[in-house]
Amino acid sequence: MAADRSRGWACLSDNVLYGIFRRVPCEVDRLHAGRVCHSWRAALAKLNLPAPHPPVPWLLLPETDEHGLTFSCVLSECRTHPFFLPHSARRTRYFGSYDGAWIFLAVDGQGDEAQDHVLVNLHSFQFLDLPNAIPVFCFEKDLENIAIVAATLSRPPTEQGCIVAGIIELSLSPVRRIAFWRMGDRMVSHRFWAVWPPEEVEDLLYYNDGGVECFLFLTQEEDVRVCAEPNFHEANVQLFSNLSRFKPRGSDGQPVLARYLVQSRGVVLMVVRLGSPIQHEPAASEFRVFERKYLNDGKFRNIWSGLSELDGRMLFVGRGCSRSYEATDGYPGMEGVYFLDDRSFDEPIFHDPDHAYRCGDNSKWSEAAIRLDRCFPERGQSKYSPPALVSSAENCS
Repeated sequence: MAADRSRGWACLSDNVLYGIFRRVPCEVDRLHAGRVCHSWRAALAKLNLPAPHPPVPWLLLPETDEHGLTFSCVLSECRTHPFFLPHSARRTRYFGSYDGAWIFLAVDGQGDEAQDHVLVNLHSFQFLDLPNAIPVFCFEKDLENIAIVAATLSRPPTEQGCIVAGIIELSLSPVRRIAFWRMGDRMVSHRFWAVWPPEEVEDLLYYNDGGVECFLFLTQEEDVRVCAEPNFHEANVQLFSNLSRFKPRGSDGQPVLARYLVQSRGVVLMVVRLGSPIQHEPAASEFRVFERKYLNDGKFRNIWSGLSELDGRMLFVGRGCSRSYEATDGYPGMEGVYFLDDRSFDEPIFHDPDHAYRCGDNSKWSEAAIRLDRCFPERGQSKYSPPALVSSAENCS
């Protein structure tokens, strides 16, 4: 009997070990479990359990006066884990991410000062430069500082031919516009100095399915501007685009806080974030999800058709980085819309050195829940950045 009591976990049967550790899907929690003692490390090494595929995004929470940098993982019941970034990249503004643990950062640049925009890989800490300025008209000696508000890529940033699309703000003009550039460019082409497009853009997405590849921009009127990948020439940029008009949906009965585009199962979805009309500073209260469908009524060719159910989807929404996952890929009971606090998105970045970013409205919404599941930890305002989603997966649906 004494000998049996001294046996370590590594001596347990594979079935028992699998039953224990399959209930620990978070890679960080498994790493911590392996550090408890030698027998636990041996047990984990014996099983070599793969992480659920594909890995779902982390919620990166910025520093405040009271907290350090942390991330929250839905596979760990939304508990926080410490997070490491190089010191030069810690007090920065996050404005999006890309698959493979790439995150867009704007370093320093308080008030009217220039911001240094970079794309950082959180696995390798590889830094790639992004534009910080735009020529005024076509005079390259006269530059105006820019702030990139949101961005997405046509392909992984280390692949040749990667094109970046962004929503930018100019230091002398609060009106936002769309811009394109090649990975490695240090200036945005003067082609995008003038305000374009005329519509106010809320979100952007690179759509790639069945041989169809294009950038999509969602407007406040819920139309979609479609842009082919631009052709860059020495003196100009050739860009083809058209506006896809959608039949108006009518009122939602609640304030619309945000709209997002997501590619899911080969189709384009629009996720609408609604707030309570009785709150002084509305937080999310409900979400509605719509699928793009084609229509031909003589005036409109598209319509947003409401989904009656999510049908097993896990939607993580954020400007330029929304992703769709399937609950059947190892995530039972996790269907829903996961969102972060981006209520500061519409606020000007320049001209306000004391600007604070709200970071507390991060949560999960599902049709089955009576109220929002406030699963993510509470976090106060940050002087540096709103929260961000970071995906370590190479691709997703």
